[in-house]
Amino acid sequence: MTPLPAGGLANPGDPAYNLSVSGRLDQPTNPDHVLSTSAPKASRAKVHLAAPDRLIWLVVGGIVLWGVWAFGSELMLNLRLNHEVQSLRQGNAQLAASNDQTRKELTVAGSPAAMEEAARKAGFARPGEQVYVIVKPGGSASPVAAGGSASPGLEPGAAARRGAGKRDGGVIGAIEDFWRNLWH
Repeated sequence: MTPLPAGGLANPGDPAYNLSVSGRLDQPTNPDHVLSTSAPKASRAKVHLAAPDRLIWLVVGGIVLWGVWAFGSELMLNLRLNHEVQSLRQGNAQLAASNDQTRKELTVAGSPAAMEEAARKAGFARPGEQVYVIVKPGGSASPVAAGGSASPGLEPGAAARRGAGKRDGGVIGAIEDFWRNLWH
């Protein structure tokens, strides 16, 4: 290796000049004090991860990843909420149909004819109206209902009361029979 002259840098054509600038002998370089040149600078031997240009790219990459994650999560939230809105609209449509059906039933039930029908089913009649109840005779009809006499020595009312007591049966039926017969 040639020593540097005492007055400054070596001659640009000298190999010692190249050593003083880049440390590489195979590629000619320009000194740092020369600003514009078409020749590339010598590459560095070490790669630094904390170099400013790489740090900027890492930050930009992190921001892009965060943006993609934020957009994706908002997209998923939007899809879930749209599905929920759709199901709620379907529920509202079903409730509206049910409300319409109930309104129709209420208008029909509130009519005078429907009220009269419900009252007649409950056994009510209008004042002064004669009500005829049609009873179909069953297999165990009492002789009084069929037109005959229950027993030859008893009046028909007593036989009907006795038949009613037998239908109730038990202790309550016996008490009812006693109470009815007490006043007659």
